Amino acid sequence: MRCATGATASLLPAARSWAVSMLTSGLDHGLGVSVLGGGPLPGLLARARHDSALAQRASEQVVPPEILRELQQLEGSLNDAARLDGRRRSSLRLSQSTLPLPLPTHTVEPGLPALDAHVRPRSATGGTACKWLRRAGRVPGRVHSLPGADARAGAAAGHSEDQGASSSSSNINNNNNKLLVHFSEGDVAKLIRTFGRNGCTARVLQLNLVAPDAAASDSGAEQAAQADAGRSGEGTSGSTSGTQLGMLRVKPTRVFVNAVTQRVEGLDLIYCPPERQVLVDVPVRLLNDDLAPGVKKGGWIALFKRTVRYKALGGAIPPYIEVNVRNMDLDQDMLVRDMPIPPGTKLYEKDYNAPVLRCTTDVGKD
Repeated sequence: MRCATGATASLLPAARSWAVSMLTSGLDHGLGVSVLGGGPLPGLLARARHDSALAQRASEQVVPPEILRELQQLEGSLNDAARLDGRRRSSLRLSQSTLPLPLPTHTVEPGLPALDAHVRPRSATGGTACKWLRRAGRVPGRVHSLPGADARAGAAAGHSEDQGASSSSSNINNNNNKLLVHFSEGDVAKLIRTFGRNGCTARVLQLNLVAPDAAASDSGAEQAAQADAGRSGEGTSGSTSGTQLGMLRVKPTRVFVNAVTQRVEGLDLIYCPPERQVLVDVPVRLLNDDLAPGVKKGGWIALFKRTVRYKALGGAIPPYIEVNVRNMDLDQDMLVRDMPIPPGTKLYEKDYNAPVLRCTTDVGKD
């Protein structure tokens, strides 16, 4: 009797777990079968029926057509505004045919290297516009330090029709107004090949501000074709055509080159009339380095500074500094203070005792 009672007690947990599993499977399949005969099953079934009825009623509700139409229009406008595939940029104007402010009067001597540029409107100042410019074979750039006095005179004369459209500075009372432009990638690459990346910053250029052709500026298909050409790697290397809006005497200050693709991505320039003082990083050029006594003894000229900073007038900027090393022996240095100073310039380095070059046989440490 005791053994039978013990066996029955040991079977009760197994039977209870079997009943719960059957109840759960019955509820999942919507069978509503009562296994235990009472208990909380009727309440659970009633709650399940209520939830299913609410879900069916919610699924039967239909959004009114007028509200659905407004939502679809809103979604379409948001998609058009956020689409950046190059085919929707026909409304993005990358060039304008007028100057935002009159240019200052200054002397531009003949014979300077020329570079054509388009003027960017205010809507083409962001990173997205610069991306489309690069895809179309153009290089975005800026002209810094334009004076504000001439701008105020032009505004008083009634020439500030679209004032500030290409100037990121709204205050024209200073001498740091900016003009946003863009160049042909082929023209900028040719300039760098001719003078070098460091040599470009020590050259004075004649910047021709040109208005784009009306057909090219108003045609979205033309811009899409240029974008496709830029994506395929061809680019557009031809010079810009159109009416010349003005001319500026400028000096490049920074050239931005992509480290992976080696394509020029930006060019910063500064307004540089002949009477203005500017800071210039002038490249160092060696003379007679193969005739130096230290080189003949087995050494070589180690160049520690490829450029030396000078403060120079805009009309006296040296394109390079020639250093004659004919008499340099082993372990001799040439310091910054020993560098030649051309007329109209002066050294502007922080450390005048820093070595520029050295005749040495040291190969460095591993």
